[in-house]
Amino acid sequence: MKTTLKTTVICVLISLTTLYVQKIQAQATAGIGLAYGSKISTAGVCITGQIYINKNIAIAPAFTYYFPSTTGIILGYKRKWYEGNIDVNYYPNLNILDGKLKTYGLAGANYSIISYPNYTYWNFSNEKDYKSSRFGLNIGAGADFDMGKKIIPFAQLKYTIGFGSYSQAQIAAGMRFKF
Repeated sequence: MKTTLKTTVICVLISLTTLYVQKIQAQATAGIGLAYGSKISTAGVCITGQIYINKNIAIAPAFTYYFPSTTGIILGYKRKWYEGNIDVNYYPNLNILDGKLKTYGLAGANYSIISYPNYTYWNFSNEKDYKSSRFGLNIGAGADFDMGKKIIPFAQLKYTIGFGSYSQAQIAAGMRFKF
């Protein structure tokens, strides 16, 4: 039931976003990249997008899946970390490299999910999988290199101020495609 509700909510949000983009004829981008999280100490894959509200402001949803990590106090278990982000990117009017390098500051919200499988460590046994999630706040900066075509390489650094042990820095780089 929960999965069906989540899927329905996601589909409705995507539909509303698509209608909004068509209504204002805004520029939108979507892309993929690689990310590294400092807390989980592993790389991951991120899917990102941007919907420009105006020339200087873009709403930027993103999802990052970090490859399972075997680091921690109990070696051998695989810790999984996923995060969803909705950021607002602000592009100041800077003329760097004839306007081809566009820097931005970002702020937004984060929702992280961490899970551990069951494991046995010495005499301690965890009989069922453990899953936890937390909200956090993002702050950071990035840059797009607009080559004048449909492909935009990007790089960004952000810090998630999470609750509990969910705070981490993330560096990401990849390609966005205009459509």
